[in-house]
Amino acid sequence: MSLLAKRYAGALFALAKEKGAVDAVAADLSALYAELHAPGAGELLTSPDVHADERAALLARLGEGRHELVVNTIGVMQRRRRLDVLADLPAAFRELYMQDRGEVEGVAESAHPLSADELQALNGLASRLSGKEVVLTAAHKPELIGGVRLIVGNVLYDGSLRAALQQLEHQLQQSSI
Repeated sequence: MSLLAKRYAGALFALAKEKGAVDAVAADLSALYAELHAPGAGELLTSPDVHADERAALLARLGEGRHELVVNTIGVMQRRRRLDVLADLPAAFRELYMQDRGEVEGVAESAHPLSADELQALNGLASRLSGKEVVLTAAHKPELIGGVRLIVGNVLYDGSLRAALQQLEHQLQQSSI
């Protein structure tokens, strides 16, 4: 995520908060993220081969039905030739949105798919460990062999069997025979 995306997101977040439209803007940016990351969409916005009229029409379609602040932000980015930043804007805004609500994103990686109950239990554990409300998503990583690895913000809690085996290997290498 670029510094420029964080700056635009900060300005958009401040305006949305002032107008009481943070939830609406967050929802619109989430939908915009999905559309911008569809195959070929990002290239249409930044490619020099795309004519300005075509790009303007695409941006108008992207802005249809969205909150006024989102449409205005897209327009400002277009006029300032910063459309390459548009792809990072939803993630930067989401970070500010979650920070404002006292939440942090996290990932629960496991060797087997997690059930809803297991994910909920891990969510509680992650919240206690970090001291913040954590929004966890599950990721299936067979290379962990067993156990769970939690990534909360920029902190890693590794309870995987793979990590335990690596630690044991390291201890065996360091011990004298």
